[in-house]
Amino acid sequence: MGETFDGREAGATPRSPRGRVLLVEDEVSIRFVAKEILEGLGFKVEEAVDGQEGLDLFLDHPGEVDLVILDLVMPRLHGFQVMDGIRRIAPRVPILLSSGYSPQERPEVLTPTDILGFLPKPYRSRDLREHVSRLLGHTPQ
Repeated sequence: MGETFDGREAGATPRSPRGRVLLVEDEVSIRFVAKEILEGLGFKVEEAVDGQEGLDLFLDHPGEVDLVILDLVMPRLHGFQVMDGIRRIAPRVPILLSSGYSPQERPEVLTPTDILGFLPKPYRSRDLREHVSRLLGHTPQ
């Protein structure tokens, strides 16, 4: 069987919710695809269109977020600024950084030591699934 758009096997039913992901991404198409993939894996997804909105959403419900997927280059607040704000109140929440810039192009992209993962854009559904599964200790689906 083939894979559906959201990364599930064709004919498979959606899984029951497995947690909440805060997806902070300013590019509409990437946010749409990532949300579809994550929901197909059974996650509830909260979306933010820029850094400030992402930080505000996290601050409103810090104990309810299991994973943050965070773009680095966004309007209003840069990804590292958002990460710093999150780390102040929830230092152990997993954060998966994402960027269209490679570490070779912008070496400062990967300088913080508390980053648990980096996903270069554009990414494939399989790559997103594997990173999320690894960060949350789930078996890849």
